[in-house]
Amino acid sequence: MKIQPSLALCLSIFLGLLAVYFLRVRFFDSNPHPAKSFADAMEMFDSLRAQEKNLPLRPEGDSRLLHHGHKTERVFVLLHGLTNCPEQFVPFAKILHATGANVVIPRAKYAGYADRLNNLQGLQSGQDLIDQAAIGLDIASGLGENVSLVGLSGSAVAGLWMAQHREGISQMILIAPFFSLDGVPAPLIDFMAAIFVRIPNFYQWWDSTKKENLPGPNYAYPRFGTFSMADTILLSRDVRRNLTSKPLKTDRLTFLITASDKAANNTLTKEMATTLANKNLTPVLLYEFPESARIPHDMIDPNQPDANTVVSYPKLLELLQVNDRANP
Repeated sequence: MKIQPSLALCLSIFLGLLAVYFLRVRFFDSNPHPAKSFADAMEMFDSLRAQEKNLPLRPEGDSRLLHHGHKTERVFVLLHGLTNCPEQFVPFAKILHATGANVVIPRAKYAGYADRLNNLQGLQSGQDLIDQAAIGLDIASGLGENVSLVGLSGSAVAGLWMAQHREGISQMILIAPFFSLDGVPAPLIDFMAAIFVRIPNFYQWWDSTKKENLPGPNYAYPRFGTFSMADTILLSRDVRRNLTSKPLKTDRLTFLITASDKAANNTLTKEMATTLANKNLTPVLLYEFPESARIPHDMIDPNQPDANTVVSYPKLLELLQVNDRANP
């Protein structure tokens, strides 16, 4: 049957509108409320912890603050991964703290619940990741003179969003940023994400054979929600859309990736790093661990079965320009 021109035109318009609807980028926002002093920062963190005490968190699940009782020259904000919790960064935070720095590890919404199979963690949104970074940066403003932000995986996407929108970050390192999924063309992932954020959330096991018996830390979730992953991709799309239009506000930006990564799209990350380096006066660096180093996507949590932090920690400290020996 031959489609009439008017019908073909209507069908084209309908498909075009459908594509616009599905591929429109969600609006993300953040309003800074930086602490004005060390006391102000402590009050903000105490308020955060008070809110968390009303939640059914496991002992490792709450936000952390390692401080020296006063404002320090450097302060670090560490943002944990999507299905992990603040405990993921604690061993590394202790190294930073021993150098004389203050360190804050804010908890992401729905992270760290005692019930690892809870039905809330999959509802974590891209905006939640931005809010996690925002409260960490607000608190850090009163804890140190120079603020460094380190984000892992999905939180690294929120980190780059902050680099495009927020002043006051001296240095930023994005570890294995999850801008898109490895092995699948980014435009296809973008389209799938636009659909998955609009349908009911469901869960996928990280390992369908081991399920809740997944090896590794017992404070990390063994499954992920489709909405959470999809909305992180929408946040990535917003970041990518602004690569050339929003100058970086951080003083220094570094991407740390690994060739052994089976989750994040390293090719896309490299392209983004090149674009940012060409469009900004801010120094933009990229370091990739070779395949032979066998560094996994989660190169931070030493409790992961394939962890190789004896290699990843020294490189991260080097990129952060930190001497890992405690101050005398």
